[in-house]
Amino acid sequence: MASDIVEQRIPIVQARDRKDTTNCPTCGMLVRVVRRVSGEADHYEALLHGEDVAQVLPHQDPQVAKKLRKKRKGKKTVAIVGLAPTSCSLAPFDDEDVEIWCLNEAHAFPQWLTRWDRWFQIHDTVSWHRFIAKRDVRGHADWLKKEHHAANVKMPRKLAWWERLLKRNEHKHYRKQVEANIKPIYMQHWTPEVPGSVGYPLYEVTKRVFKNFWRGDNNHVMYFTSTFAYMMGIAELEGFERVEIYGFEMADEIEYITQKACAEFWIGYLMGKGVEIYVPENCQILWSWLYGGAEQGPGWGK
Repeated sequence: MASDIVEQRIPIVQARDRKDTTNCPTCGMLVRVVRRVSGEADHYEALLHGEDVAQVLPHQDPQVAKKLRKKRKGKKTVAIVGLAPTSCSLAPFDDEDVEIWCLNEAHAFPQWLTRWDRWFQIHDTVSWHRFIAKRDVRGHADWLKKEHHAANVKMPRKLAWWERLLKRNEHKHYRKQVEANIKPIYMQHWTPEVPGSVGYPLYEVTKRVFKNFWRGDNNHVMYFTSTFAYMMGIAELEGFERVEIYGFEMADEIEYITQKACAEFWIGYLMGKGVEIYVPENCQILWSWLYGGAEQGPGWGK
């Protein structure tokens, strides 16, 4: 059968047949629908892997990159990077003034993830110990157990919540991290298995963010439905002035229902604190049609 171009937002690749070829509702990547004998859809199968994926990911436009550098000049900036191929590769990896925060198994894709400063693995121990993780990544636990060094490790050495951590049995571990310039990996709790592990300061973050929200007589609210929310919590705690978001869409039914509302809450909270938020063009976060229609034109005529 003659080749045909499958139309999709990202990436554009050659496919032999349109039948059962679609886009992953989570990340937008090209996939094939694998069906049971009965004809019912069973699961998605990636059509691109490893380096092939990296070759079709979008690259940051030089003019856009120049404008972003100008906008972030003089501002404490962090880029929070997820795995959605719509924009994960657009992060400012070449701008050393921007901290790069990544998560989960993204280390398995060095074709586009060329630099990172802090890591987040908030899932429970059983989850991150799996030999085969999401996206068919192998050896994630082994990667976590390595010491990842950097010349200038971005660690909050003087924050109050670190002082609290140092009162526990983590002080020797933390001292080693600082002396050896080991990059931090935020987890639910410190674990000696992971040299870079840092216990997430859940109490400090929730005390700051939710102190004015009451559910009945209780204001001990904890609203974190994804790793993205935990990352935003640290950005707020450490006083970042600008947060750039790449590789997050939260467009499928699972993420849309359970994670997107929380993600947008955190974006709104930081915006209310005066933090600048940037997402790439066409990002589906904080996007919708105007409720009630647009009889007076897009944007009601403005």
